[in-house]
Amino acid sequence: MGSFGLRTWALALFLTPLPTLASLAASADAAARAGASSGDDILYTIRRGEHLFGIGKAFLIRPADYRVVQKLNRVADARIIPVGTVLRIPTRLLKTEPLTAQVSALRGTVRMTTGARALAPAIGMNLPQGSIVETGEDGFVTLTLPNGSKTSLPTRTRLRIDHLRRIILTGSVDYDLVVEAGKVETRAAPLGPNPNSRFRIRTPRAITAVRGTQFRVGYPDDASLTEVLEGKVAAGSAGAAAEDLTTGYGARVSPDGRLDKEALLAAPDLIAPGKVQVDPQVRLELAAMPQAREYRVSIATDASFTDVIADQRAATTLFAFDNIPNGSLFVRVSAVAASSLEGLSQTFAMRRVLTGLSASAAMDADTMRFNWGGDGEGRRLYHFQIMRNDKDSVPLVDEAALAEQGIALQRLDPGVYFWRVGVRQQSGDEVTENWLPFEKFTVSAPEQ
Repeated sequence: MGSFGLRTWALALFLTPLPTLASLAASADAAARAGASSGDDILYTIRRGEHLFGIGKAFLIRPADYRVVQKLNRVADARIIPVGTVLRIPTRLLKTEPLTAQVSALRGTVRMTTGARALAPAIGMNLPQGSIVETGEDGFVTLTLPNGSKTSLPTRTRLRIDHLRRIILTGSVDYDLVVEAGKVETRAAPLGPNPNSRFRIRTPRAITAVRGTQFRVGYPDDASLTEVLEGKVAAGSAGAAAEDLTTGYGARVSPDGRLDKEALLAAPDLIAPGKVQVDPQVRLELAAMPQAREYRVSIATDASFTDVIADQRAATTLFAFDNIPNGSLFVRVSAVAASSLEGLSQTFAMRRVLTGLSASAAMDADTMRFNWGGDGEGRRLYHFQIMRNDKDSVPLVDEAALAEQGIALQRLDPGVYFWRVGVRQQSGDEVTENWLPFEKFTVSAPEQ
């Protein structure tokens, strides 16, 4: 298979060459450990006055390794090289400047380590190459790379920052992230005009090379997944030819190395997307899709989903979330195919204003006592109604604007009754209402 560095991309965003995926993916496990492979080279064009001795002294980790470069490029005289000659130099020989990723969003249980040292996770902290980030059952992290690219880790994900560095000779950057479990979503900023800059995200079975796009890479159930939401990437493995993936397509690399490409499922619809969420538990319902094996729903404080506060995957179309804060939030929904590839997503704005309400009723001798209350912010006024025989009948009692959290009714006549409580809550200029469903009770006639 030909090198990606010799190909021309159809999109302007990808006019600079990508590294050779065939050699990079020849052994993903070995590359993950060693951080380099036989195809991990940069291209350098000789300028006036330059020669291999000078390059070795200034830019190689061991100056004597200029001989390796000389042999690799079949240079006859290390002191005399024509201007414009293009040399291929293994990255492992070159001096580099270490870079760091910054923690830009953080919630829940997150574990971070560098070498054998555990770190205390905090927003704004910098993670060097070699760091490992792992999220728990409720953990979410977003990392911002030096060029502005963002990689987000949902729950139950483990990511290793294998390389995060700048190559001094060329000024190019080398980002290499390894997904060891779970899934990450990346919004990659363009790497600039330097053809040697590269950004790769790998799993133990496959590698994804990218320049300026939005995509996901996952490693569930011993298979590698790549899903392109915007732009173009290249995915390959040791056992299959690399595939170009454009917007709306994904690839699954199975444990035996087979690569299967398919169109991603369309995004499902959210039922009643404009509903203000007032109940203690936020409930969201999706329109069912026959091709979907399961669905995913995420809630974030921002439309780019840098700060994810909740994330669930389930085979049901009904989702319930606890402990969602008040405010203007965003909901993102997607469907997962039988192949485990997650489909395209769509985002909805959601207004969350907790207007909690609960109520109870109890008989005390000949007195029926109703009590109510709930969580919420601002001024709360309650509305109590009780009907006889039919909940659509004219109320026997219809008390609105009650500041009290209870009412007592004495000597109710025998019969069937329906009652309910509502609340009107005002916080600043925002007013919300919430009603409990009707409750039913029966007052029996006294025994003769």
